Amino acid sequence: MAVILLSLAGCSTPVAGLRPLYPNVDRSWPWVDSLQPTLRWEAFPRPADLEGDRGEWLSRIRNVTYDLRIWRLKSEEYPFEWYPFKWYPGELIYSKSGLPAPTHRIELGLGRDTRYLWSVRARFDLDGQQRVTEWGGLLISNGRDHDPRTAHIPALNYYRILTPLYEP
Repeated sequence: MAVILLSLAGCSTPVAGLRPLYPNVDRSWPWVDSLQPTLRWEAFPRPADLEGDRGEWLSRIRNVTYDLRIWRLKSEEYPFEWYPFKWYPGELIYSKSGLPAPTHRIELGLGRDTRYLWSVRARFDLDGQQRVTEWGGLLISNGRDHDPRTAHIPALNYYRILTPLYEP
């Protein structure tokens, strides 16, 4: 499976892949409004992708769906480092593939006042072959270790959410 790399211009918080629309990634730990939030992200291909498509390959894309993953935040304390915690995805608690639209209401109740990491990517057909974009993430230069399960997404660079203390 080929990976199509995307970058975004004009974002106040730089991201790779599809930019989340809710929650807002411009906050370090954005609160969501529910324990079953509806996450939203950019549709693929984006208008900016089509404008810059000199080879016109994006216009041949068919059958776009989305993959979504959510992990509970895991942290370990390192008392002798300048930054006392190392954060990375813990248990994968939610995974959906084949989502038909760039929005999804989480079908399970998340924990109250809990931090989660999430990512999304597009899956599509191009000239009869299935392809995917890279997993979405923040472009943070933090010098920290990568997620131990992948060399592609640095540990702190997944999108983040913080659930409410009480259900509204």
